[in-house]
Amino acid sequence: MVDESGGESYLESEEENPFLKYSTPMEPVGSVKGKAGDEQSGVPRHRVRIVSKRVRLCDADNLVGGVKHLIDALRLSQVIPEDDPQSITLEVSQEKVSSYSKEETWVEVTR
Repeated sequence: MVDESGGESYLESEEENPFLKYSTPMEPVGSVKGKAGDEQSGVPRHRVRIVSKRVRLCDADNLVGGVKHLIDALRLSQVIPEDDPQSITLEVSQEKVSSYSKEETWVEVTR
């Protein structure tokens, strides 16, 4: 959508959710999972899903390693209890976009 100034408008109500739109074709580049039933004190593990939309795609090791500060921020803000494999399931993927103005990172945290 184009706003009155001629630029693209990113109103929240008109934005598509990429987790719904691209849920089937996207495959995680890297993931961290604990063993089934290995949750802390019977609390189900949080699922942290990160999609990086980039003009130039990263190597898999750089992409997964690059989310460390984001995961730490989620833990410090108490969105997730801890950042160890017993507390979260981490999925990281990337998608190529056509221009730098469309670069963004999507984060989804569910239980």
